[in-house]
Amino acid sequence: MAPRPSRAVWIPTLWLLINGSRQVSQWFGGTQFAAQALQEGNPIDQVVYGALILAGILVLAHRRVQIQSLARNNSWIVFFFLYEGISVLWSDYPFASFRKWIKGTGDFVMVFVLVTDPVSVRAITAVIRRSGYILIPLSLLFIKYYPELGRAYNAWSGIPYYSGVTLDKNMFGYLLFAYGLFYVAELLQAFGQKSPGCRLTLTDKLCNAVLLCMIIWMIPIADSKTSLLSLIGGVTLLLALQFPTVRRNPWQWILGTVLVLTILNEFVSLKSAVLEGSGRDATLTGRTEIWEKVLSESGSALFGTGYGSFWLGARLQRIWDSDPITKLVQAHNGYLEIYLNLGLIGVALLVGVLWTGLRNTRRRLAAADFAAEGPDDRIYQTFGMAFVPAYILYNITEATFMNLNPLFFIFLLVAFDFPRAIEEQPEGHESQDVAMTYGRNP
Repeated sequence: MAPRPSRAVWIPTLWLLINGSRQVSQWFGGTQFAAQALQEGNPIDQVVYGALILAGILVLAHRRVQIQSLARNNSWIVFFFLYEGISVLWSDYPFASFRKWIKGTGDFVMVFVLVTDPVSVRAITAVIRRSGYILIPLSLLFIKYYPELGRAYNAWSGIPYYSGVTLDKNMFGYLLFAYGLFYVAELLQAFGQKSPGCRLTLTDKLCNAVLLCMIIWMIPIADSKTSLLSLIGGVTLLLALQFPTVRRNPWQWILGTVLVLTILNEFVSLKSAVLEGSGRDATLTGRTEIWEKVLSESGSALFGTGYGSFWLGARLQRIWDSDPITKLVQAHNGYLEIYLNLGLIGVALLVGVLWTGLRNTRRRLAAADFAAEGPDDRIYQTFGMAFVPAYILYNITEATFMNLNPLFFIFLLVAFDFPRAIEEQPEGHESQDVAMTYGRNP
C-alpha cells in the first residue's frame, strides 16, 4: 500500500478551502463591502489566518526544514515575495499593506508544509483533490437547492448572478477552471496508463467523472468566458501531452500552435471570431475601459503604489464614484494589477516567476525517473504543464497574480522546484528531519 501524506496536509487544505470559497467572517454574514473594510480587514479572519500560519510554522519547525534549501532553485519566486514586502515602505497605507503581506506569507508556509511532506507530490494532489471534493459539490448544492447562498444580486442593477460557494462570479470561475483541468488530468491518467502501478482505483474514476460532470453543468451557469476559454486551452494541451512527441518537445508544439494561430488571425480574423463566439466584444466586455480608468490613477511607473495599496482609501473611492455600479476591486488584468501595485520592477520579477513555473513544469515532464512514479506523480506533471500556460493566458482578463488567491496558490504548488525526502518513512509516521536532496519520492 502506498504511503499516505501526513496529517499536517489538512492545514493547507483548510487554507485552500477558505481562499477558494468565502472568508470565515463572510460565512457568518460579515459581507460588508466598503473601502474602509478593505483597508482594515476583519478581526475574525485575522485570527483564523494567524492560527493556520502558526500551525504551519510549527510543522516546519518540527521537521527542522532548511528554508534556504527550498529557496535554492526558486529565486525568482523568493525575490518577488521579498519585493512585495519591501514595497510596503512606499505604500500610502503601510500598516494595511504590511498586514496584507504578512497574511500573504501563509501561501508560502502552506507550500513549504506540502513540499516537505514525506510524500510531497501525493500531499499536493491530496490538497487539490480534497478541496475539490468539498467546493465543487457544495457549489452545485447552493445553486440548485439554496439559491440564497449560491446566488447574488448586483447591488445597483438587481441582476442576479451565480457564485456557488464563493461570493463572486469571477471567483466561481476560478474554481471551475482549476478543478476542471485537474479532474480531466486525473481521468486521462486513469484511462491512459496501462502500468498497474500507475492506475487509479474504480472509486477514484467514478468520483472524478461525477465531479467533472458537475463542473460541466455549472460552467454555463457561471457565465465566465475567461474560465471557459482557459479551461478549453488547458484541456487541449492535456490531450496533446498524451502523445509522446508532444511530451518530449512541448515548447516547440506550443510555439508552433501560437504561430499558426497568429497567421490565421491575419487571414480570417480569428481573434474576432473567438471574441464573438465567447460572447465578448472588442472591449473584452468593458475590460479596456477599466484598464484606461485604473491607469489614470496609477502611481510611480517604476515602483507602483506599494503592495496591496492601489485598491485602498481615497483612490479606491474615486474609482467607485466614477462607476458606482461595477464597484471594482481589481484591474481585470493580472499584469496590469502587478504594475499598479509594484510597478515595472514588479512586472519584471513576475516574468521571472512565470518563467520559473514554465521551466520547472517542463523539467518534471522530461524527467524519466519522475515519470515512472505512481498515478499522483503523472497527474501532477501533466496538470502542471497544462495549468501554467493556461494560467498565464487567464490573467489577460482577470487578476490572479496575488497572494490568497486560489489560482496563485495552485500555481505555486506546481511551479515550485522542491527537494525530496530520500528516506522512506514508516507508514503512519511523519518525518522527523526532512533530508534536503533531489532523490526519488517515497
